[in-house]
Amino acid sequence: MTVPVLVGLGGGLVAGLVAVPLVRWLPRGIPERVAQPAWTRRAGEPAVLLGAGAAAGLSVGAVAPDRTALALGLVLVAVLVPACAIDVAWRVVPDSLVAAGVVGSVGVLALLDPGALGGHLAAAAIGGTAALALAIAARGGLGLGDVKLVAMLGCALGAALPAALAAALVAAGFAALPILLVRGRGATLPLVPFLALGALAVAATAPGAAIPLP
Repeated sequence: MTVPVLVGLGGGLVAGLVAVPLVRWLPRGIPERVAQPAWTRRAGEPAVLLGAGAAAGLSVGAVAPDRTALALGLVLVAVLVPACAIDVAWRVVPDSLVAAGVVGSVGVLALLDPGALGGHLAAAAIGGTAALALAIAARGGLGLGDVKLVAMLGCALGAALPAALAAALVAAGFAALPILLVRGRGATLPLVPFLALGALAVAATAPGAAIPLP
């Protein structure tokens, strides 16, 4: 394995390990949480979180073109692994995870590529505003937690955010069809896993510093 792949794998395993207590503790402080069927708790099992973290980190390490993209990708992995499990089981997105993603992304950019920071913050503002407008229009179909997460993704992805959102919405649309057929119009769909897939799929295209990987 190359160094970036090893770094990605190691970072993903650490993210999965840290996610284990986060998935248990963070939802307890959110009154808006809505319990889902018991089987959804399996998304927070240690083996699942470690496997998801390792797979996501490995993918980021394999495709990241530079150190900035690798670091930003690992920030996303650290946030999205627990966020997905919590959204599946409780349909909420903890503000603390979103804040950690913003701080991590801004920190990486400030250290490795300060010239790109303004563009990433603009993407966060525009993406968050567009998501908020969609949430208002959807009247409950999109939660404020999802809106905040979109803004956080803008911090990490910059100009790649629209592509990530497009991929996420397409995947969610296909997944929603069988759920609606089986459970009816009252069924809900956790959006965070699809946002995570879209974000990680395009993470390597996020603008980064010209610091090539070994």
